Amino acid sequence: MLIKEYLIGNMRTKTLLIIALAIAMISIFFTGCTLEPVSIESITLSKDIGPDSVPVDPATEFESGTSIIYISVKVNNMTPEDKLTVEWNYLETGDEINTSDGITEKTGSGYIGFNVKVIQGFASGNYNVLVYLNDELYETLEFSVK
Repeated sequence: MLIKEYLIGNMRTKTLLIIALAIAMISIFFTGCTLEPVSIESITLSKDIGPDSVPVDPATEFESGTSIIYISVKVNNMTPEDKLTVEWNYLETGDEINTSDGITEKTGSGYIGFNVKVIQGFASGNYNVLVYLNDELYETLEFSVK
């Protein structure tokens, strides 16, 4: 009789231990899967971009006649539901040159590259780029063409 009570008590202990471990593993799994919200780590204007849209030759001043200017936005935890928008403006006239959106097909972090091309070359003067994250203005960068 003592052996039977010991085995039943031992089985209850093992069952409770297994349930407790299962609950702990499930809570760790769901806690580990929680993503931080999307954020922007850096924004860089440049003369070129490399693989994975990494900025090459960062600049805020460009030579007259430059026909293409790049901007790289380094994001963290971007999801397919998030959106980056860049708006390029020529400050001398108030004209908007271009607006484009950047989205991703899968959740992750890294660079998203944009560019604006003016075939006849950028006119001399002052410009800015407005960077929006999910339709909210995040930062304005200014640059010039001399």
